[in-house]
Amino acid sequence: MTSSSIVLYEFFDFLKKERRVSVHTTRSYKSDLDQMITYMSDHYEEDDLCNMKSEWIRSWVVELMKLNKAPRSIHRKISSYRTFTKYARRKGLMDGNPVEGVVLPKLEKRLPNVVPEHAMSSLFEDNLFEDSWNGRRDKAIISLFYETGIRLSELIALRLQDLDGQRQTLKVFGKGSKERQMPLLQGTISLIQTHIKERPFNASTLFITDRGKSLYSSFVYRKVNYYLREVSTLQKCSPHVLRHTFATHLLNRGAELAAVKELLGHSSLASTQIYTHNTTEKLKEMHKASPLDRRNK
Repeated sequence: MTSSSIVLYEFFDFLKKERRVSVHTTRSYKSDLDQMITYMSDHYEEDDLCNMKSEWIRSWVVELMKLNKAPRSIHRKISSYRTFTKYARRKGLMDGNPVEGVVLPKLEKRLPNVVPEHAMSSLFEDNLFEDSWNGRRDKAIISLFYETGIRLSELIALRLQDLDGQRQTLKVFGKGSKERQMPLLQGTISLIQTHIKERPFNASTLFITDRGKSLYSSFVYRKVNYYLREVSTLQKCSPHVLRHTFATHLLNRGAELAAVKELLGHSSLASTQIYTHNTTEKLKEMHKASPLDRRNK
């Protein structure tokens, strides 16, 4: 194993054990850095990430743009390398930061996709869920996403002991294993408890698949996609859309931005502020429909 391979191995071990990033995120880091190494090796005969130069990285960015890679994809790849350089500098393996000064393509400002409130009401009121333990599981999963805004990885990791029916709370472990307590409605708690009593399989996890196995990402994604398509015309119907929907609907109803930040498990308020754009658009719509607006026409 070469010295550069050892550094990479230790970096991924650091991501797993200290940063506690998910397997999916680690895989993305590895893919991005492998692509960078391949390009640098082919063009500059250098495969050690600690020896990269700014002009080489700029060249790679230009190459990615020529290949019509999306700006967000390019930003992610450079961000992966930036994380590596922070680790390498902390270990004394690098002096400078070759990413500094590298200009990246401008990102388009995209508003999060949100399911309208009336559509979410229809989902729970129109008896779209089967009257079975599977159906109650599906309803509880959708309810939790919409009621708490938790991430897909957080939901999959939920265990029986994380639900406190007496206090009406749910313990959630977010990024970096940061713990937060989420308040739950009694109806959702009853739904989960009924599902657990009725399911024909014993398990330590809060939810299981139809075959009694632990949940996995594609299983949950398919469920969410199926139910949201029943009530929504959105092209993308994912668990993360429900997270966006949770935050936007709370702000629309007057919740404080700082409170929504805590519920989402964001480390900074800047991450939460994107949802204020959706609420601003909502206010504009309401203003256009007001008697004052009609009077001025």
